[in-house]
Amino acid sequence: MKKLVLMMVGLFLFTSAFAQDKEALKAQKEAEKAAKANFKKAKSIYETSIPNEAYGRKETDFEKLATALPLIEAAVESEFTNKDVETWKTATEIQQEFYKKEGDEVKADPDNEQLKKHYLETGNKLVNYIQKYDELLALDPKIKPEEKDQTHMRNQILAANPALQLLQAAQNASNSDNQEELKTGVKYSETFLNIMEKSTLMKDLEKNTLTKDFTKDKIDEWTTYAKVFRAQSYFNIEGTPESTIVSAYEALMQTKYKGVAYNSLSNYYREKDKAKQDKYLVAGIEALKDDPEQKDLRSNFAFIHMQNLYNGGQYKSEDKEALKKAIQLIKDEFADDDNAVNAYLMEGQMVFDEKNYAEAKKIYAEAREKYPEEERCLIMEAGCAWMIAQVNGSKKADLEEAIRLFKQLEAADPSTPDYWGERLYILYNNTQQTAEAAKYKKYYKGGK
Repeated sequence: MKKLVLMMVGLFLFTSAFAQDKEALKAQKEAEKAAKANFKKAKSIYETSIPNEAYGRKETDFEKLATALPLIEAAVESEFTNKDVETWKTATEIQQEFYKKEGDEVKADPDNEQLKKHYLETGNKLVNYIQKYDELLALDPKIKPEEKDQTHMRNQILAANPALQLLQAAQNASNSDNQEELKTGVKYSETFLNIMEKSTLMKDLEKNTLTKDFTKDKIDEWTTYAKVFRAQSYFNIEGTPESTIVSAYEALMQTKYKGVAYNSLSNYYREKDKAKQDKYLVAGIEALKDDPEQKDLRSNFAFIHMQNLYNGGQYKSEDKEALKKAIQLIKDEFADDDNAVNAYLMEGQMVFDEKNYAEAKKIYAEAREKYPEEERCLIMEAGCAWMIAQVNGSKKADLEEAIRLFKQLEAADPSTPDYWGERLYILYNNTQQTAEAAKYKKYYKGGK
């Protein structure tokens, strides 16, 4: 008896699953039927809305054609019709009608921002439809090769104008402070890049040109711009994931805007992560070394990198090689830069901290010769002379050298006796120049 019950339960489960499968199949067939009906109706509305001399229609009936929009959008989203080249052909044709209409409206009212915004969105949708149409066109075995070629060329021409408008809009949006505008900038940049790099639409333009202005070289230039606008938009959108920003800028590192990429990422990590900032600074220094037009940017990378190493305490560590290398790069390649004096000052400070005062003094003297207007060089050179005099047991020659430098410092900056006053009093006393020492006694703090 138990076995019979089990068999009956198994039979019930089987018939229940069969019924469910039957219902699912029925629902699927109904969905397929509805999708195909949507497409058929949208196509019929389109064909009976556009100009047709045989039926006396001279202009497109946009009121009627508008009723096709939800139908064709449902068709391009349905799994039962969105793999059919005819679906995307009709979607493209309908969208093109509205794109032309809105273009005329914008020309008639060029200051209407709402119109322009809607026009761009229509263009964005049109370009996406064209891409899909062109992709399926190439795969359809029922269409003759010569027909494919002709249609493909028409698709390219049809996409060119809205694509360039999207690129311009992406540029404008990338310079905005508005978060929504920046997100739009990303969307339009991505659409443009998809057209030019990922879709079949413009892939064959290396063989021919679309127009005299729409060439392969121009497309390469425009795609680079699109990458710049995309990266710039992402950079300024709050909450953009770090990986997205890095990826967007790394896509620029093989273009003529590689300097922008390294600069932006170094700025991005400036407050976040000094190690990562230095990674992009060092990479940028290397990447720009053969680009004379970006010498100023490269020198800026070098100075920031050197400053990071110094401020990070590498001048005090046992391994100073990275800092020494950064300093030497500036001395070798950017000695004419206004900030180059800092490399000498840092190098001198490292040697000074090692108590090699004579070598440090030489470095500061070289810096003073190269940058005579920079007072810090004289201050540091005089400080080294002072330490040499102390270490060498106040030898007369060392004391007199220190006096010479502090007197120069006094002449250069008479209003700041903290640099030279007390030191000259002590030095003159140590050389038995009592009268001279008296002139500086008021600066002596040791007796207070």
